[in-house]
Amino acid sequence: MRAVRASVVGLVVGAIAFACDRSPTAVPTAPLLAARSSDKSQPTGTSNKKGLVVCPQTYDSVTKVIGPRGDTLQVGNHILWVDSLVLSVPVAITAVAPADTVRWVRFRPEGLVFPPSAVDLSYGLSTGALLYTNYKGCGASTSDTVRIAQVSDSLTILGYLQIWSKVNKNLWSQGQQWVAGELPHFSNYAIAW
Repeated sequence: MRAVRASVVGLVVGAIAFACDRSPTAVPTAPLLAARSSDKSQPTGTSNKKGLVVCPQTYDSVTKVIGPRGDTLQVGNHILWVDSLVLSVPVAITAVAPADTVRWVRFRPEGLVFPPSAVDLSYGLSTGALLYTNYKGCGASTSDTVRIAQVSDSLTILGYLQIWSKVNKNLWSQGQQWVAGELPHFSNYAIAW
C-alpha cells in the first residue's frame, strides 16, 4: 500500500513539475510570503502589473468530506488536491467561488492546515495540499507571471503561494493556462500578478 501511495504521489508531482514551465523568476521558495502587494515589488523579470488579475467567474459552491485517504474537490475553475494521510480525520470542506470580476476561491473551515508527509517532503513539497486554478481567457500575456495570492475578505493581497504555471506560448492558442500553488492552510486565494 505504501509503495502504491508513493508511486501515485510521485506521478502527480512529476506530472505537475514536468508539464509546466517553471520560471526562474517565480516566487521565492517560502510557501507564503507575508508581504502586502502594495509594499513589495514584483520579482525580477516580471511585468510591472500589480494586484489581482481581472478574470470573471460565475458562482459555484461545493462541500465534500475529505479524510485520511485524501481526495480532490473542484469548484468552478479551481481544484483542491489533498494528499493521503494529511488529514487524520474526515473533514467537511466547503469551497466557494463567488461570482466576481476576479478569479478567487474561499475555503472553509478557515485555518485548516496541511502539513507535509514524509513522501511530500521527499518530492520537494512543503505542504500536503495543492490548489490548481485555470486562468484561460483572462487576457494574461506570455510575458506576465501569474501567481496565486492569499487574499482577505475584501480581496486585499496578503501574500503569495509557491507556484508552478502553464501559459500559452501563442496568444491565439486555445490551450490551457493554469497555475498551481502549494496550499499551507485554508483561507481565500485569488489569481494575481
